[in-house]
Amino acid sequence: MRTIRCSIVASLTAAVVLLGAASAPAQGGAAIAEGLFRDGKKLLDAKKYDEACPKFEESARLEPSSGVELALGLCYEGLGKTASAWAAYETAVTLARRDNRHDRERAATIKANALESKLSHATIDVPAEVAQLPGLVVKEDSVAIGAAAWKNAPVDPGTHSLEVSATNKKPWSTSFTIDQTPATKSITVPKLEDAPLGQGGGELGSRIEEAPTYPFRTVSYVTLGVGLAAVVGASILGGVAASDAGDAHKACPTASCSNGPAVSENNTAGSLADWSTALFVVSGVCFAATVAFFLVRGSAPSSHGIALHPLLAPNAVGLGGVF
Repeated sequence: MRTIRCSIVASLTAAVVLLGAASAPAQGGAAIAEGLFRDGKKLLDAKKYDEACPKFEESARLEPSSGVELALGLCYEGLGKTASAWAAYETAVTLARRDNRHDRERAATIKANALESKLSHATIDVPAEVAQLPGLVVKEDSVAIGAAAWKNAPVDPGTHSLEVSATNKKPWSTSFTIDQTPATKSITVPKLEDAPLGQGGGELGSRIEEAPTYPFRTVSYVTLGVGLAAVVGASILGGVAASDAGDAHKACPTASCSNGPAVSENNTAGSLADWSTALFVVSGVCFAATVAFFLVRGSAPSSHGIALHPLLAPNAVGLGGVF
């Protein structure tokens, strides 16, 4: 019974230690988030919004809370970023409701409602023929946005960038400005032009640019296959030659022999041995060629026009090429 109690105590102790180790990173993150929030609050009180906002942003990333989001909304509002402030207040409402912080929920709701009438909106008009392009990516201020955000999306006052790209098409970009006065801005995306061969965006363009290296890969696989086949053939012929030579030796154990079939079998064994040796040589050349092709494919730019090919002749095996 005492042993059982000791085991239970040991298990509980281990569980507490493991839970403490698992929660340590979380506690560390919470401490950092709290420190950032306090630093940001001091900067916010001093109206140093440019310095305060990054503090609140990082604090919210480490430890989301309605208090941090409320402070972030105030900071964005101080910078004139009405859309960002409104989004922060709305996030604060959601988090406060989750945590049953009715005071914060009420305060964030009042702030969000007060800003909603001051928001500007942007609409990105993407023609159907562009919207259906494979690999289409629309970025506003370097952030990819989906089709749901193309219409009447809240946007901060100031200058913004817009980039549109698609597979095998020339990228298109522009910029637009939103005034402090609430307004709706519409930006029309034109038809994207075809990109020059091998310079298109997306996966297809990457494959086209890599195409010049493919012949090296193909030839290296061919030489590897031929080398392996040669090894197999040489092994089979060598085995048959050894077997025939053994049978002939049994029939004619001496150098001088009058047994015609045995002599013939011995001659055949010699021919097969010669062929086996030749195939082993071919396999060695093919393996060396395979290594050479892989090295050339990996190190030589395709623009150099290097072309290598195997040379197979009745009396020679080697490599040829144009440099």
